Amino acid sequence: MTKMTSYPGILAALALAAAASAQTAAGGKPCMHMDGAASQALDWRQVASGPEPVIYIGDVHSSAAIKRTLASAMLDFARAGAGTLAVEMLHARDQPLLDRYGTDPDARRELGRRLGTYWMAPAEDYLKLFDAAHAAGLNLYALQPDAAAGEAGDADGPTGPAAPSARNAAMAARLAALARRPGVGRVIVFIGADHARKSAMPAQLRQDGTASRSYAFASPDDPAELNLKTAGLEDGRWLLPGNADFDGLISIPSVLRDLSR
Repeated sequence: MTKMTSYPGILAALALAAAASAQTAAGGKPCMHMDGAASQALDWRQVASGPEPVIYIGDVHSSAAIKRTLASAMLDFARAGAGTLAVEMLHARDQPLLDRYGTDPDARRELGRRLGTYWMAPAEDYLKLFDAAHAAGLNLYALQPDAAAGEAGDADGPTGPAAPSARNAAMAARLAALARRPGVGRVIVFIGADHARKSAMPAQLRQDGTASRSYAFASPDDPAELNLKTAGLEDGRWLLPGNADFDGLISIPSVLRDLSR
């Protein structure tokens, strides 16, 4: 008589099979296929490589884990040809301080003071990211335009129904001009995830003739992330297939834990 396998046993076997098949022929990289697209082991150099001159990385401003994760990636970004880290969190008026970053301790302290008045995460989280970028040889660029007369003076810039689009357009214009400068290298843009959506700032950047790619960090309820969990692969660092909003999603356990709180 054939022994029956329990339903939980079948699920466990399927998960093990998925994990066992998570190898690609090219280089033996872990890989799994979801909805016809391949998810692969995260390689920051692949994220930061060309041919596009601009790479967006979407931030969740309250997440300290995202800043720590990106700080650890800066050297790989530099090795992939990135030459500049542009950040939404600072205004054009802050650029002289960024130009002295890493050589003038007073510049770091003053930037910390200014960041402390703008953003949800502690200023030190951002400063450690800037430290890592500077150590890797990347230039730092303040992407946020200064508020014009009559506009709000906080980090959100202009107010009103058209503000998000106007703000994206202003940042896109600054970014397009930066990307055309000789010697800046590929530009990594660290910006709120809503701005990094393909239909948001990257669409306006294309109007200036500059191509880009957009990435965001996966959230615990993303379908691709749930598929990883079903396959028993949720503890790895993965580059997941993109969607209508982003070219790819970055799955990292420490960030997922941070975002689930």
